[in-house]
This record gives sequence, C-alpha cells and structure tokens, in this order.
Amino acid sequence: MGRPSNKAQRRAEIVNALQSVIARVGYEGASIQAISKEAGIASGLVHYHFQNKQEILVELVHSLTETSVTRYEELKKNASNAQEKIEAFIDAALALGDGSNEQAVAAWVVIGAESIRQEEVRELYKFTIARQLEELRNLLQNYAHEKKKNLSANSIEHISTMVISAIEGAYQLAATASKITPRNYAATTLKGMVFSVLDK
Repeated sequence: MGRPSNKAQRRAEIVNALQSVIARVGYEGASIQAISKEAGIASGLVHYHFQNKQEILVELVHSLTETSVTRYEELKKNASNAQEKIEAFIDAALALGDGSNEQAVAAWVVIGAESIRQEEVRELYKFTIARQLEELRNLLQNYAHEKKKNLSANSIEHISTMVISAIEGAYQLAATASKITPRNYAATTLKGMVFSVLDK
C-alpha cells in the first residue's frame, strides 16, 4: 500500500512561505526563488504545485480568510449575547494573543494593495469584505433587537462599514508604522467607539 499524498501539505507550506516573504518584502519582491527558499524546497517543486505566483497568492487569500473566520467562530463560542458577539468579531480581527498573527496582518495589507492591480485578487478581497459586512449587519440588528433600540438600516450600514474601515486601517498601521503607534490599542479602542455610537 502506497504512502498517502503530501500534496495538500506541500501546497500549504508554499502558501505559508509566500505569506512570510510578502510580509517582509511585498508581492513584487516575492520571487519563486524566494518562496522556494522560505519553504525549504526546490523552485521546481513550487512550479509543480502552482502554475505561477498569482495562483499561490489566490490560495493565500483563501487561507487567510478562512483562518480569520475560524478565529472569530472560536471566540464567538463564549459569547452569550449580541454585544459579546460584536466584541468577539472585533477581537478576532484586532486583539493580540492566541490566534493573532502579525505576519498574516502584513500579508493582508499587501493583498489589499494587490487587489488594486489584479482583478482576480480584487474579487476575492471584495468577497471577504462583503462577508464581514454581512456578519456585522446581522450582529448589529441582533444588538438593536436585544437592547430594544431603533437602528435604521442606514445606521447599521454606516456602523458596519466604519468597523471594517477601522480594522483595515489598523492593519495598515500595524504593518507599516508599528514602531510609532501604540501596541494592543486597536481592539479596545474600536469596541469603545462602536458601543459609544450604539448606546448614545
């Protein structure tokens, strides 16, 4: 009986290698040679598993998106009401500690930049943002119901977009200006802002 294929594992190693490289040098600097060196394999093996660098990038977008969803689902397990679920959503994106990954944050910033240039990446990026916005809308509607607040659809849309914008901005600062911005400020600050708006 033959050994099980390690194709999925090898592909994951290559995707993780791209994440590491682009977090350091950006997408342009992430050559196949740099990716293969990071993964500890021959460059021919990278080409065996992926047609080109963009295909690896697309796989990385999927991987980072699913990792983010998984972290949120784990934190949400301990939430007993809508407010705690909103807090879990923000903590999943911004809180440091278990499950946080600063390298992944830097890679996501690079992906955001590449979404301007590459249509396939842009569509995946938009899909991820749209999914996050939909989850936030639902959480905010549940919060309004639980608190017996009258939140208009327009207000919910604006608050959801504000949260995602704040998260993406915090990622940008973490990746490019971490030495001049406070550490571990983003989750607590954003939660305070959101609930001050919701409770006024």
